[in-house]
Amino acid sequence: MAEDLQIRQDITKDLLDRIKSPSRVVLEGAVEALAVSTMDEDWRPNVLIEQGGIDIIAALLHEKNTHIVVSALDIIIATAAAGGGEALITGGVIDHLDQIQDHKDPLVQQKVREALWLLVPGVEDVVTSKPQDEY
Repeated sequence: MAEDLQIRQDITKDLLDRIKSPSRVVLEGAVEALAVSTMDEDWRPNVLIEQGGIDIIAALLHEKNTHIVVSALDIIIATAAAGGGEALITGGVIDHLDQIQDHKDPLVQQKVREALWLLVPGVEDVVTSKPQDEY
């Protein structure tokens, strides 16, 4: 089990390093591979979070290449859905998402709404109890 975790950490680190590449082809391939890795049933967001991946992925939301943006959104959605929402919120991801809500691509708009739905609690989520009426 510890060996599996180490392999996941190494792969995630390698992909995050490749995302920083000046080559657009390498960047696109790495972010897509990272997005696909989130579909694995054993994937856990802490591996991404502990390696500074939130800042790296959030920066990709402003890329001109829609494919890169969609893959970054897939990673954010998977991270939020798997319990990494607090790290995304403290990492400023909501602000990045707000900035691209009106993206020209409808798929990006839909994924932004999905990510925000996972990260921004609705009123019904905030109100956990109501005061009891006293008579």
